[in-house]
Amino acid sequence: MNQRSRLRVPVVLLLVAAALLWIASRMVWLDVVAFNDQSGEARRSLTGGQWQPALVPLAVGAVAAVAAVALVRGTGARAVGAVVTVLGLATGALLFSAVGDVDTARVHSSITSEEELGRTNAGPGATDASAVPEWSEITEVSARSPGPALTGAGALALITAGVVPMLWPARRVQRDDRYVTPAARRGAAESGEAAPDTGRDLWQELDDGRDPTG
Repeated sequence: MNQRSRLRVPVVLLLVAAALLWIASRMVWLDVVAFNDQSGEARRSLTGGQWQPALVPLAVGAVAAVAAVALVRGTGARAVGAVVTVLGLATGALLFSAVGDVDTARVHSSITSEEELGRTNAGPGATDASAVPEWSEITEVSARSPGPALTGAGALALITAGVVPMLWPARRVQRDDRYVTPAARRGAAESGEAAPDTGRDLWQELDDGRDPTG
């Protein structure tokens, strides 16, 4: 993998992961039906951001990692790759927690909240604009798959974006000695740094009227 690919591939994957996670946070994950003997049936929908609040911070973290991946080289790039991989694994953990039986107690706590979460799908002037009463019983919970699927794709993109710099870190840019002046090389030699001379240096010394052998 060449130098350009080592930088471009993880950056593109991070941006894709951030977009997928943000979209997943805006999509509906759960449709809930609650019932109580006073106000009757109430329906609510929980988005990914409401059901899994960590989705948005993970998306922001993926965007922030773009700068680190693009700027850090060598061992530092491996460390950044390890952090990005951990973010991907954390995202995968969110996905696994959403698979299988839904925690109805948590759903009940969410939709009976007095905050905005308990008023989901209750637009201006709607008859159910108030929060669902706490004594309501959850009668039905339906999960939607597109949101979790996008989360899984985002997790895979994050893990891949982290593995690439871990295995193929971007190399440090080497200084080209052809553009270092003879005076700079003499200063490096006096300070003990290795600075091999070239034929170009000898000609430059002669052009400057100095004896390169002195």
